[in-house]
Amino acid sequence: MKKTLATLSFVLIAFSAMGQTTLFHTGDGTGAPYRIPAIATAKNGDVIALSDHRPCGNDIGYGLVNILMRVSGDNGATWSAADTVLLGSGKGPDTGYGDACLVADRERNELLLVCVSGDTPYWKSKIDHPQRIVCTHANLDAKTGKWVWNKQPVDLTKQVYEDLLGNRINGLFMGSGRICQSKMVKVGKYYRIYGALCTHGGNFVIYSDDFGYNWKILGSATESCAPKGDEPKCEELPDGSVLLSSRKAKGRYFNVFHYTDVASAQGSWEKAVETDLMPGGITNFGSPTDGEILIVDAVSKSGRKTKLALQSVPAGPGRTNVTIYWKELRVADDYNTAENFASYWPGRYQVSDKGSAYSTMTLQHDGNIGFFYEEEPQWYQMVYKNLSLSEITGGEYTIAYGKKK
Repeated sequence: MKKTLATLSFVLIAFSAMGQTTLFHTGDGTGAPYRIPAIATAKNGDVIALSDHRPCGNDIGYGLVNILMRVSGDNGATWSAADTVLLGSGKGPDTGYGDACLVADRERNELLLVCVSGDTPYWKSKIDHPQRIVCTHANLDAKTGKWVWNKQPVDLTKQVYEDLLGNRINGLFMGSGRICQSKMVKVGKYYRIYGALCTHGGNFVIYSDDFGYNWKILGSATESCAPKGDEPKCEELPDGSVLLSSRKAKGRYFNVFHYTDVASAQGSWEKAVETDLMPGGITNFGSPTDGEILIVDAVSKSGRKTKLALQSVPAGPGRTNVTIYWKELRVADDYNTAENFASYWPGRYQVSDKGSAYSTMTLQHDGNIGFFYEEEPQWYQMVYKNLSLSEITGGEYTIAYGKKK
């Protein structure tokens, strides 16, 4: 494995002491907890943050859960009041909606939300009574400047369980947070999007070329790309390959899908690797927890244009000290195999010094990272921070572009 300047074995550590905004406050007048962050940056520059609101006090399947939204039109400086995107009924297939996965189309002011619904908990899901998967879309109203959601979600349950996976899987959901949209692959009207599934049989990745209405399997529908993987995310590598990042104890599982034909999505996955077993790989002392993977265009302090990979996860012990680990992708040998990508992560930036768990992030139009995560007290507050890449990397890198709004 070839080392570059991006794969030095030292560790750069920084800590966030900047201000933060609590977008959803557990302990407010509703008396219900909030959990599960999702965030995206729309074409017009709006930053959209979603959260579960859990009157039942638990995950989907145990009672009433709603998905709420707040929007910032000034890169996180101020936020709209909370609005309901999907309202659970408390019974039946629409008992609740939660575990939001969000993407904003790069060419249009359109949003896609994929989430879980129903009255069946994940581990009790069966083919004849599954934990359901649904989606809904939003468009920006040009007159009001407000996001308008389709209130009646589209049920994807049959399409994913039966048509794609042949009813071989009893339970599944898409890893919450950020859905990846390609910068390179466009087949039809939209750039391709990738959603990573957590299932009773390991991880699978699905993709859509029509912004979430119709989905196909990326790779095998019978062989998992991470058999022991838990809550997963996807990201596009600099060469157009697809990266899987999945939850595990002591680190992450990484795997890479290599295309042989992009238009028809032909290709194959490697074998998943464990970051804590790779030289210089991400190793933490946290319990298995959902995190986010994001690759951004960057400039080194010497002026070199490059790519930087950011992976968030609690550093531990347990679910504490949410941290962003980072690595430069300077040459192909830094990312062209799962082992290469998983090795030599020299930097980390501690976002929280408290109990903290799930996290996600988005590149904003001001060129900063909008970071949205769960933090104690009260299991949890839903906290937003606006972080510069320079702050995250201790001055080693800055974002290569940004659209001022």
